[in-house]
Amino acid sequence: MEKYDAIIVGAGIAGLGVGSLLQDKGLKTAVFEKSKVVGGRSRTFELPGGWRIDMGTHCVDQGVHSSCNKLLNILGKEIPWSHNLEGFMFYGEDGKWKPMMESLNLNTQERQELMELQQWIAAATDEIIDHYDNVSLTKLLAEKVKSPKIAEFCKTVGMVQTTLTESDIISAGEFIHIYRDQIRVSISPDLPFNAVRMPLGGVQTMMNAMAEAYRERGGALNLGTPIRKVNVRKGEMTEIVTDDGPIAAPIAVIAAPIWNVLRFLSMDEMAQFAPAWAKRMKAYEFETSASTGFTIGTKAPLFDDKCYLSAWRVPGLGLPLQILGHTNFDDTIAPPGHMIAFIGACGTPAQIGNPEFRKKTLEQFWEVVKKMFPNVERDLVWKQDGFTIGIDGLSRSPGMTGRYRLPVYLPEVPGLYFAGDCYTGRGVGMNTAASSAMICVQEILARQGR
Repeated sequence: MEKYDAIIVGAGIAGLGVGSLLQDKGLKTAVFEKSKVVGGRSRTFELPGGWRIDMGTHCVDQGVHSSCNKLLNILGKEIPWSHNLEGFMFYGEDGKWKPMMESLNLNTQERQELMELQQWIAAATDEIIDHYDNVSLTKLLAEKVKSPKIAEFCKTVGMVQTTLTESDIISAGEFIHIYRDQIRVSISPDLPFNAVRMPLGGVQTMMNAMAEAYRERGGALNLGTPIRKVNVRKGEMTEIVTDDGPIAAPIAVIAAPIWNVLRFLSMDEMAQFAPAWAKRMKAYEFETSASTGFTIGTKAPLFDDKCYLSAWRVPGLGLPLQILGHTNFDDTIAPPGHMIAFIGACGTPAQIGNPEFRKKTLEQFWEVVKKMFPNVERDLVWKQDGFTIGIDGLSRSPGMTGRYRLPVYLPEVPGLYFAGDCYTGRGVGMNTAASSAMICVQEILARQGR
């Protein structure tokens, strides 16, 4: 049996990132992935006829300035990026789409209030953000905002950042952190999402580049290899068990979301070493984001705005709205002149996991979509109804971001580490996974004395 310095569970952004960075430091590593392709939840699927669809929107917040791209650059990889996001369009009770500032319709006093709020966010220190990590967005808005229009705008921004449905469960610290970094790389405070981009050709472009970087460094990538169990024993190396048998190494990194970890790592066994951590892991199993909706292909564009389409609440549905026309940014993923659009409504895991709720919601939602885009049924080529629970890893809620997030290292279990969007890291979605990978490797190397 081959011997390794580190074994890694999961070939998503975090797992491949950790593996490549450790290989660069001279450690011999192996990555084990249950799927036959890399990417985890960052995947692109090919459909007949020249269609390429991502699992969800897979916008990379801050684009070339993102943690994802920083990790790629460290690994010596460059990928092509799509056209940037040019703004937000909001859907109103009147059934009309309007640009963000037109939709807000702020008076002079409100305009000044928004500018002052954005200035405060742009200047926020890490210490300020750390303070607000245990505070809800609702409380932050009560403290900083007078205008109901600006409050609803901030709630919508927070929802897009986190895919969470209520401002009470959105961490003010994470809201400030993401918004601050967006402002710093955007051309205008009125366009805080201007730097958002997507990997050209789909998110698989980024994942393939990461897999290539790992293989070039001599890493052993084992696809189609599910982990049946992870054994942790006092004073012994952590052991992972595959269908081919057990493999142990001085360093084991679990780069998988909580709900997957609970399937192969016994919390009853872990409670013998780290009882508080094991209790949190079990409590956080369903602390995540969820949505339901449609991915559709049409023979003509439903809209041509290079914007993110949203609303705090969908009229007639009562759920937050997220819409992205992928082909408005990347025309390589569909036949010429055609469109791919993701149309989603955010809900709680309990809601989205309920088949009856989901069926009723999708029926009502499609009726709303037909009003939003009157030509949708005429131009429809295909439609995939779907739902996802676990979009952005561990919820970015009060007490679950920044220093409150699940750690990448457990002092009680030397040699066992974690990485991914459920653990220490910052940013929207994939950026959390990339930053977590880099933090995890720093922790490993520090404890290795490197």
